Amino acid sequence: KGAVGVAGMAFMAPVLEARAQDAAAPPAEKKFIHRTLGKTGIKLPVVSMGARRSAPEQIQTALDAGIVHIDTANSYGRGRHEQAVGEAIKDRPRESVVIGTKVYMTMDQKTGLYPEDATAEPFVEKFNTSMERLGLDYVDILYLHSCSTPAMVTYEPMMKAFTKVKEQGKARFIGIST
Repeated sequence: KGAVGVAGMAFMAPVLEARAQDAAAPPAEKKFIHRTLGKTGIKLPVVSMGARRSAPEQIQTALDAGIVHIDTANSYGRGRHEQAVGEAIKDRPRESVVIGTKVYMTMDQKTGLYPEDATAEPFVEKFNTSMERLGLDYVDILYLHSCSTPAMVTYEPMMKAFTKVKEQGKARFIGIST
């Protein structure tokens, strides 16, 4: 058994040495496939990061690894996740990251429609709170969150709110999430 062990060690020594050298070498630069996001002109890696349950350190690690698109929402963690994104990006050049956030408006769970009192004002208030949490003057993409019916997508008060935010330069692009 001893002879077999010595022979095994002699055989494995070059393999272990090669692995040690590989581990000591700097990691190879990761290349992401990039695509243009719709008609926006924004070129993004095909891999993004959703910041629903992320700490600032996790987001910073993702950004350091080449992720440039971070997605969050006002409803994630009652705003804590937007704060985490804001903390993670505060010392980075603004143009180095693409931030998307979503505003969730209460809906009737039975009909999938907004209640009659859903107006542009609460939407804009929620959006402005998101901007404060993120520490930004603008987001790259603003979504109306969790649309489940065509009527939600075309609901006039939300379209007015979107238009207002975009005209103010607080959102470069707008969209919906389902």
